[in-house]
Formats: sequence, C-alpha cells, structure tokens
Amino acid sequence: MPGVVRSCFLIVIATLAALRLAAAEPLALHIHSERAMFQVLISPGTVGTGNFVLQLMSGEGTLLPVKEATLTLSLPERGIEPLSRKAKLGADGYWSVPNVPLPFAGRWHLRIDAVTPFQNVTLEDDFDVPAGH
Repeated sequence: MPGVVRSCFLIVIATLAALRLAAAEPLALHIHSERAMFQVLISPGTVGTGNFVLQLMSGEGTLLPVKEATLTLSLPERGIEPLSRKAKLGADGYWSVPNVPLPFAGRWHLRIDAVTPFQNVTLEDDFDVPAGH
C-alpha cells in the first residue's frame, strides 16, 4: 500500500508542476501591416511584471533598421492610461523592455512605435493577460 500512496503523491506533484509551467508560458503576438511585421513575446504573460521582447521586421520579413523603438501599453477597461517605455536593442537584433508592470488581468492595448532612417512605423494590437495564480 505505501507504494501506491507514494505513486499517487508523485502524480499529484508532477501534475501541479505541469500546471505551474503552463501558467508561466509567455504570450506571443504577431502584428503586421503591408510595411512591417512585429513579433512580441511577453513573459511570463500573467499579472505581475512582464518582460517584452520585440522582433521588428519589414513586410518582407527582414529585420528593420530601427534606430529607436517605444512600447506603449494601456488597459482602458480599468482606466489605466497609456504607459510608454523605450526599448533597448540587444546583440541578437531584438528589442527588449524589461520589468513592465501588468498589475491587472484584462484586455490590454499595445502600441509599438519604431523609428527607422526612412520612416516611422506604428503597429497596434490588443492582448489578454490572464489572472495570476
């Protein structure tokens, strides 16, 4: 009997660990227009503090020669006005915005403004932040 109890205990622990990992999965967004395509990864993707990674590409899928990028977030349903943060370019060619507060679950509005040598590109979309556990 102790072997059965131990096996059940291990199954419960494994299930809880899997649920925790699933809850911590990042959110992924794909926003595009004819001129640009932005991929956004938000981790952990739940209420709290999020880290944003931005891949800014042309409409053809090549990296845009961006000089400056800004991330702006708002949560209109909760009265949270737009909050803007400058992104920093990493050695991998991706832009990052660490430690962004996502204090509430809900449908957030995201805007990315990218400045290239030849044009300014702005893309917007909404994403859902689930409640944390």
